[in-house]
Amino acid sequence: MVKVKVIDAICGAGKTSYAIQMMNENTKIKSITIGTGVTYVSKKKYIYVTPFLNEVTRVINDTKAIFSEPSVKFKGSKLAHLKLLIENGESIVMTHVLFSMLDEETLDDIRIEGYTLIMDEVANVLEQLKTTSKDINYLLRLNSISIEAKGQVRWIDDDYNKNLNNSFDYLRDLADTDNLYIYNDQAMFWTMNVKAFTSFQEVYILTYLFDGQIQKYYYDLHEVQYDKFSVKYENNKYHLINYDSKADKREEVGKLLNIYEDYRQDTGRKSILNSNYDDFRFNVNTDFYLSSTWFSKNKEDSIKQLNKNLYSYFRTQVPTKNENIFWTTKKQYASKFKNAKTKFNKKDDRTKDNFISLNIRATNDYANCTVAAYVYNRFMNPLEKGFFEIRGIVVNEDLLAVSDLVQFLFRGCVRNGEVMNCYIPSSRMRNLLYDWMEYKI
Repeated sequence: MVKVKVIDAICGAGKTSYAIQMMNENTKIKSITIGTGVTYVSKKKYIYVTPFLNEVTRVINDTKAIFSEPSVKFKGSKLAHLKLLIENGESIVMTHVLFSMLDEETLDDIRIEGYTLIMDEVANVLEQLKTTSKDINYLLRLNSISIEAKGQVRWIDDDYNKNLNNSFDYLRDLADTDNLYIYNDQAMFWTMNVKAFTSFQEVYILTYLFDGQIQKYYYDLHEVQYDKFSVKYENNKYHLINYDSKADKREEVGKLLNIYEDYRQDTGRKSILNSNYDDFRFNVNTDFYLSSTWFSKNKEDSIKQLNKNLYSYFRTQVPTKNENIFWTTKKQYASKFKNAKTKFNKKDDRTKDNFISLNIRATNDYANCTVAAYVYNRFMNPLEKGFFEIRGIVVNEDLLAVSDLVQFLFRGCVRNGEVMNCYIPSSRMRNLLYDWMEYKI
């Protein structure tokens, strides 16, 4: 089985630059033609997967070899075009969404062709399905499914006629492609077919704090082997070295983050934006403030106060133009924080708002922003956590939380080595960030 190379390095360390350099080093001149220039050919066949279309353009422009991008113009389907490109053995660049659609037949073609996978940022490898415990019990009573090793679901009802009863068609299809798992008879999950990684000759994952990512736990579940590396730039070239968290230079990042606190010893400034939105007077565990559970309790007064806090922070604490602000919270509550400084619209139109999603990664679109607010307390979905833990896989929720927070902050000007102001009202998230800066996590 292929051993995955995880390039685990902080934003801006050169992960993508290393990947492009590696691909160019494996490219040789095929021909030189007067008038048209040099034609290159790659010694290897690559599939490069990235979250955003603008990164697709970067890979095409910065690599010497010819990369093809699946187009909807081919029979009206990018997926159909992708399959043809793979059958022809062409190097391909695509988005994560398209990669998640690869079927068994296409993965077999990838194995036969001997492709190398380069995945920029972790994939969505696990997704809870809209099934209930009643659905699961019903299928078990009818002997339509069986539960096998590690909770994998097999469809065993040969008499099931999906033309007459299509309620569970999608479950049968997922089970038939080895993509359906169950948790504790109360939830079902789609997982990406592990062949999406094991069908390649080589696999490179470009990410940060991999040990806190769901894809890491997914690899543990499927016993996929991996090694972690850091990136070092030396003698005008990027090199992979054995993983070293000190290569992050977190202490330098910490100096650039001006994190709001209610009291600052250096200035003597006093305020209450971190402690006026809920009743901090009582001896309660504030570690869960601003979590999904906290929000679900409809704390309208607290949310209204937080809205005022955001306005106050952006308007008076660190006066900033709206175009230089970016902020986030759980999207279903974002409209409640909408004000003159925190713009939000459901279509995520950057020209009309400054809200970005919680799990945003791998984009430079906000590098001009000098102020950020992270109004959330990140925990793993309890059912997802249970899905892994019941299988003996240890989950690190704190590392997952700080990973998402660091990725969010690095969308702003700190990625350019500039000072950035941050409002993070969750005490847990702030403390995790401080621990990260000191290599405690």
